[in-house]
Amino acid sequence: MDQNIFINEAINEGILNYLNNVNGDNFITIIIKTLISIYGELDIINPYKTNTENGMGSFDENIIKFGYSREDLSLFKQNVMNFYLTKNDIPNKYFNEIEKQLIDMYFCKIKSVNIKTDDSFKSLIQFEGTNLNFKYSTSKDELKRYFNFKNRMLNSNINYNIVENDTLNKEAYEILGYSYDNISSMNKEELFDINNKVFEYFNIDQSSEDKYIRLDQAIEYFKQFPKETIKKENGYVEFLLLSGFISISLLVVTIIVGVLAR
Repeated sequence: MDQNIFINEAINEGILNYLNNVNGDNFITIIIKTLISIYGELDIINPYKTNTENGMGSFDENIIKFGYSREDLSLFKQNVMNFYLTKNDIPNKYFNEIEKQLIDMYFCKIKSVNIKTDDSFKSLIQFEGTNLNFKYSTSKDELKRYFNFKNRMLNSNINYNIVENDTLNKEAYEILGYSYDNISSMNKEELFDINNKVFEYFNIDQSSEDKYIRLDQAIEYFKQFPKETIKKENGYVEFLLLSGFISISLLVVTIIVGVLAR
């Protein structure tokens, strides 16, 4: 790597813009400003001046000091570089991912040092209504919903990565028309099957680490833009699917009877 490049071209340029007070509205520069709002100027600028990415007092060690993982940091640095290389793509798929990672870093700090939320940080996040959100975001209101979700998690002390008794958000079952009383009495195999249907309904990849976060976001979105109400039959069977199954069965019977009658 070029000795004059700190971490990668994107982060290096963002820090130079910050130090020279130029291109302040550039997203790469705003990323650096946001990092500084979370960690402080010394933790971001000193490693740049000493060209120290790893090790004691380095950029990496400063970023993870509040609990942000090394794996997520590695992905963050790559996402920033990917955005830099594709900045002419509008919208840009890396924009929301970077902003959400910055929000994650921020809430790691909030939980670690037990401080109140900071308006100066929120002013740097490109929520809906900002020029960069309008230009680059693939989902204009996703960042606000994600921030609010993380804030609710913090205030209610809920860890959505550990779901008690393997049950999901109660509202998810209710949206699909399942009785939560029946859900809570199911055995593990039955519950696993129902949970699969929930994730499929909301189009969520179950292999993703943030599937519970995505489920919560999907429920919030559903409340704002509800789909056609799904009726239920004894708390288990979706009425529309059952009706379709019956119709197909009757059609098959009719065909068979017709063939036999010839």
